[in-house]
Amino acid sequence: MKITPLILKVDKQGRTVLPKEVRQALGIKGNSNLVCRVIGGRIILEKFSPDRVHEAFTRLEEIAPSLDLDRVEARGEDKYIEREYALRKIGFRSSSCYGTL
Repeated sequence: MKITPLILKVDKQGRTVLPKEVRQALGIKGNSNLVCRVIGGRIILEKFSPDRVHEAFTRLEEIAPSLDLDRVEARGEDKYIEREYALRKIGFRSSSCYGTL
């Protein structure tokens, strides 16, 4: 689905609304988690996927097997800690634009 470029307003609290067309194109529903990155002068929003984090670790281990990657095994409510740890480890958690995932 091709979406025409849109101009979004940001309110005084720094919030914006993703247009319906954008949410539908990416399968974003209410309470979805997004990853926010700033690259140069761009803001990149991606739908958060634990599978993509796992894939990134797998690729990193293939590329640099000599790195001592910490592994955190978590279950139940501790999954939040695992996700936060993974985001920091691969560099997604370095700016305040992420909010709480």
